[in-house]
Amino acid sequence: MSAQHLSHVTLETLENYRHAATQGVLACRSGSRRLIGAVNGALEQRVYPRTAKLAPRATEIMNNVRGNVSQVVIQGVDHSAARATSAIEFGAATAGTQVHKLARFAAKVDSPAVANGLQTAARLTLPSAKVALAISGKLAAGAVALADAAGARPVRSAARKAAAAPRRVVKRATQAAKAPLAQARRTGVAAKKAVKRAARA
Repeated sequence: MSAQHLSHVTLETLENYRHAATQGVLACRSGSRRLIGAVNGALEQRVYPRTAKLAPRATEIMNNVRGNVSQVVIQGVDHSAARATSAIEFGAATAGTQVHKLARFAAKVDSPAVANGLQTAARLTLPSAKVALAISGKLAAGAVALADAAGARPVRSAARKAAAAPRRVVKRATQAAKAPLAQARRTGVAAKKAVKRAARA
C-alpha cells in the first residue's frame, strides 16, 4: 500500500509542477503583451500627437515601423510561449510514464526480500513525498495568482484544453500503477506466509 500511495503522491506532485510551469509561461506571455500594449499606447497618445505637428511624414513612418516591430515581437513572444508549453507538457507526460514503468518493474520482482525492501523504502520515502506535494501545491497556487495578475485568465481556458492530453496520461499512469504495485504487495504477503509455514514445519 505504501508503494502505491507513493506512486500516487508522486504523480500528483508532477501535475502540480506542470500546472505551475504552464501558468508561469502564461503569466510571462500575458505580461509581455501588456507591456507592449502599454508602450504602444503611450506612443500613440502622448508622443505621436506632438511629433505629428512638427514632422507629420516622419511620424507616420515611425508609427508604421513601430506597428511592424510590435507584431514581430508579439509573434516571437507567442512562439516562445508555445514552445515552452509544449516542452512542459512533454516533460510531464514523460515523467508520468517513467513512474508507470517503475511500478511495472516493481511488480516483476520475484524475490520476497526485494519486494519487502521496496515496500519499506516506499514507507520511508512517503513523508518526504507528502512534503514535496504540499510545496508543489503552494507553488501551483502562486503561479495561478501570478497568471491572474498578468491578465492570463482568458488565455488559461484555452490552455486547459491544450493540457488535457498530458493530464490524461498522468491519470492513466496512476490507474495502471495500482495493479502491478498491488501484485507486488500480494507477492510479499504470500512470501511471508510461506516463510512462516516453513518455520512451523
